Amino acid sequence: MLWESVWASRVWAEACGRRVGTWSYLVLLLVVQSHPPGSAAQYTESGAWVGVENNTMVNVKAQLGYTAFLPCSVRMIGDKQISWIRRRDWHVLTSGVFTYTNDERFSITHRDGADDWTLSIKYLQARDNGTYECQISTGTGIVSQFVNLNVIVPEAFILGNSEYHVETGSPINLFCIIEQTPIPPHVVYWKHNDRLLNYDTERGGVTVTIDYGTKTSSRLVISNAVTKDSGNYTCVAPNTQPAVVHVFVSQDKTAAIQRRTSGSVGVVWAWCGWPWVLTLALSSLQWPAAPLLL
Repeated sequence: MLWESVWASRVWAEACGRRVGTWSYLVLLLVVQSHPPGSAAQYTESGAWVGVENNTMVNVKAQLGYTAFLPCSVRMIGDKQISWIRRRDWHVLTSGVFTYTNDERFSITHRDGADDWTLSIKYLQARDNGTYECQISTGTGIVSQFVNLNVIVPEAFILGNSEYHVETGSPINLFCIIEQTPIPPHVVYWKHNDRLLNYDTERGGVTVTIDYGTKTSSRLVISNAVTKDSGNYTCVAPNTQPAVVHVFVSQDKTAAIQRRTSGSVGVVWAWCGWPWVLTLALSSLQWPAAPLLL
């Protein structure tokens, strides 16, 4: 039977244009027969895994606010139970098909006769990031598989500096990009202080456009800026770190920047200039003609 399998394999390979020696096929067939398919998740009579390395690690990425599925594939024997443990605090989350946590976001998915024991975490939060252990207690000890969960937190970025200066009558033009979004957001919101601008009908002249793609972006345009348009402008999407820019509207943009700059210089002078004033005062009281100390 062995030689028939070798000969059949050789005929197939030569039909595909490949010539391999008979001894090479014999070695290959012996390796395959010694590691038959489907043995990776099986147990011996003592309950130990066959062909599965203990303490293996799997990396899983999932986006904030969505559901993460943590895989674990084993075949049960007798009354042994699969347990899921959160390594951060060693909390037992599930055992068998039962859940042992008050957090209803956690659940186990398993069908009778199946080998999969998948831990699901709904409405992902940033604190869910970390390592989870799927383990079974056997006659020779505990065998574990580990899943490292990386919770991706999307971020919003408004192009330009943290301050935006514009003259009255000119448009306010802001551009925002949402990054790290395997699942693009379905909407991007713009706020002026605490007021939502996307559906603004009170002011008028407000336009919000959204371009969906691998990097979702949005543009906010406010025509004919007036002084009361000054304030904080926020770009945010669901389950996303927001971005904020400070907008200053004045009649003369250059003058506004100079006023802010001069204010900063005044603070520096207040700290750095007082020794000179003190020196001048002491000199005038004691020695009218004395030079200033440097």
